[in-house]
Amino acid sequence: MKKIFLFCLSLVAILILVSGCSKEQAPHTKTTKTITYNSQKYTVPATPERIVTLSNSLLKILYAVDGTAIGRVESSEQLSENMEKLPTVGHTATVNMETLVGLNPDLVIGLKTQHEKFISQLESNKLPNILIDYDGINDNVPLIKFIGQLTNHEEKAAVIIKDYESKINTLKKKAATHTPAKVAVLRATGKAVTAETSKSITASMVKDLGMNNVILNHKNLTEDSKTVPYSLESLAQDNPDIIFVVTMGKAEDINKTMTKEMTSNPAWNQLSAVKNNKVFYLPSNLFLLNPGLQTPEAMEILLNYAYGN
Repeated sequence: MKKIFLFCLSLVAILILVSGCSKEQAPHTKTTKTITYNSQKYTVPATPERIVTLSNSLLKILYAVDGTAIGRVESSEQLSENMEKLPTVGHTATVNMETLVGLNPDLVIGLKTQHEKFISQLESNKLPNILIDYDGINDNVPLIKFIGQLTNHEEKAAVIIKDYESKINTLKKKAATHTPAKVAVLRATGKAVTAETSKSITASMVKDLGMNNVILNHKNLTEDSKTVPYSLESLAQDNPDIIFVVTMGKAEDINKTMTKEMTSNPAWNQLSAVKNNKVFYLPSNLFLLNPGLQTPEAMEILLNYAYGN
């Protein structure tokens, strides 16, 4: 009986020891996770709580999926009240690194095309960061999904995506009821006028709406870049029914100069689009850069200009 008692006592001791060891060896809660966007894997905090965005297009998507931020860049456009009150870290092209470091973010989100020049500063200041390849409107849905995964709000992201795609499909169906408009999409700067290919934001929306972008009918065209040289002679030969103008620079001055040229130069004022008042100057925030969640709004503007309300 004594042997049995000693055996049981030893067994209890072993169980207590094993139990104590298992607690010590239990795996720690993961502090990071890996998520994928456009075939690129990113390692991010498992639950980021102090996010700073270096682009307001990213900020808008972040808040749309019920995420939050502690900082943003300056913006000339009106933001919602909860975004407006966030502290700013300079402009998207000129980030104030000292201010950014002072916010002590656990994740900085930027755009590769605009913020790669800051990568060494971000790394030297030990700021966790991801720089996104975000360009054409086809990136919008994958990015909404990505931000949903980043913030652990996948269900809300799915709702936003469903609404976004529904609006886009409705506009495409509406456009399909019309004879395709013959349009030219011009990119105007203070120095030159070029034509947009389907790699550009506005021309890609024109294509999705089934409109006929006259530059695509040129046999020698190669769509390796977003814009291609385009002479007034070529424009006269193409003679589009509608001209969309996207300005890059001081929009007011550029638009005024173009309007004066169109009314005084016979080569311009003989164009169908000019004679019929079908030249439309488009706001840069929706048509020069990716409008993100506002893409349906931008496409509806093009649709209404082309075919009326």
